[in-house]
Amino acid sequence: MEHEEGNEGKKKEKKPEFRTSLSDAYKKFDSDLVKVQDEDKKKKKGVLEEGISKVEKKSIKELLSSKMLVAKILDIRQKAGMSQTVGTSGKVKAPMIFGKDEFKQKLARELLVIGTEELDDIGGAITLANLVDYFRETRPKWEVRTGEILSVLKELEKADVIPKRVDIGEDEVLIRFKPIEMSKDIQDVLRLSTGLDFLSVNQVTSHLGWPIERAQSTLTLMMKIDIAILDESTGNYYFPGTTRIE
Repeated sequence: MEHEEGNEGKKKEKKPEFRTSLSDAYKKFDSDLVKVQDEDKKKKKGVLEEGISKVEKKSIKELLSSKMLVAKILDIRQKAGMSQTVGTSGKVKAPMIFGKDEFKQKLARELLVIGTEELDDIGGAITLANLVDYFRETRPKWEVRTGEILSVLKELEKADVIPKRVDIGEDEVLIRFKPIEMSKDIQDVLRLSTGLDFLSVNQVTSHLGWPIERAQSTLTLMMKIDIAILDESTGNYYFPGTTRIE
């Protein structure tokens, strides 16, 4: 009997020791976790960016087909400091030209990601109106006014980060993110294309009074620098940067 009571006493003694040990282990884990989170924020962002890029590269079509998945991906992108557009690398860095104005700094970065990555297939050239529409459509979480976008673009131009805008008539300007050679002939064709779905060589010749060779060479050059896209089946040239986004 005494032997059994002795065993029960030992068991009772071990329980508090086990609880104390578990509590101490948890406290240490929690403390280490906080320490890692504080010290390795940059490392964590790097891991998130690398992971999300791999997922998008492997399953981009599946991701874009689900609004719920897109929302989750955008949340992770935000935590990683990446662009708020699924499928872009977001490695573009905006120059520190806005001082302590964090909003303008982030806005500049998003605009540069749009111009150098997302609009790369149209030569990084787009009208201001289309750029504003595109920004609002692809970045619904942003609350930004046209004036704020214009202000940041002006600062980027002033700092020679992007080329000067081009006046293409009817109170419209073309914003350029790449140093494209913009001759007067190209500007004239862009002015003519504003508001139209497409242009043909004959239309350019007729409206601008040019010889057909001049019209063709200008359109061909615009195609080479990605400002125009040729539909070989119809012979029509399309200008994504100046065609109004619906």
